[in-house]
Amino acid sequence: MHDKSPPMEYLNWELSVLSRALRYDNLSAAALHVGMSQPQLSRIVAKIEADLEINLLERKSKRNSAWTPAAIKLSELYSETLRSFRGRLQDLTQETQMSRLRIGCLEGLVSHVLRFADMTFKKNSVEVFEILVEDLNILEETFSKKGIDLLLSFREPGRKKFRYVKELGFQVVKNEGNKKGVPVVSSFEYGTRFETTRGKNKAPSKILVSNSLQVRREWIQSYGGMGTLPSEVLRLRPASDPASIQPVLLIGQEDLPEKVWNGLLAEIAKLPRVTGS
Repeated sequence: MHDKSPPMEYLNWELSVLSRALRYDNLSAAALHVGMSQPQLSRIVAKIEADLEINLLERKSKRNSAWTPAAIKLSELYSETLRSFRGRLQDLTQETQMSRLRIGCLEGLVSHVLRFADMTFKKNSVEVFEILVEDLNILEETFSKKGIDLLLSFREPGRKKFRYVKELGFQVVKNEGNKKGVPVVSSFEYGTRFETTRGKNKAPSKILVSNSLQVRREWIQSYGGMGTLPSEVLRLRPASDPASIQPVLLIGQEDLPEKVWNGLLAEIAKLPRVTGS
């Protein structure tokens, strides 16, 4: 079977001329206003009629040929299609630019994210930069539900390999403080290391737990105790105990436009980072 569908892709210019011509009562009046002679306009109309097998003119007389109802409907259909295309094109452009960006991070990475946000406001189309600071488990759950566009963390959520992953640097997690006092741990550390051993000989009898890095740091400085605190983001992998080094990863949602991802990496590459020793 032959495809008898009309070759619409070849008639865009002709239909645009027809749409402008339909603003006037007949072919003669239209030719005076669309910037071409009446024979030229007549040939364009004849081509559309032949290709679409539709009658556009009531040719009672050569001088006063009037438009048919089919011509008016065709013009309306073309204009409606064009408006729809332009609207969807605008949506696509806005999606590619992303006026709102949501990023989730651990508190130890906040200063890095703030520098990124400042540069993004200056160099990008982002109008709203939303930062979610939470424990790792909450961040990963929110990311899996697409509640954030980007995740700044030290591991990829789950076992899935993501399309958009970039290693931005490293953090050294070191024990700070002293053993005289109440140990200080994050909510994530408590859930993975201490909760199952509470009440046993291996676990301390008293523990300060907080999901706030600032709270943990201030407690150690003011009241003693010991806890693990992260360093600034380091550009190079430091020559430290490998067990204390965590990569800093930026992970993007699968449906993030590639243009947006590449633009973000270009901005992040400009951020100052500490060089580890």
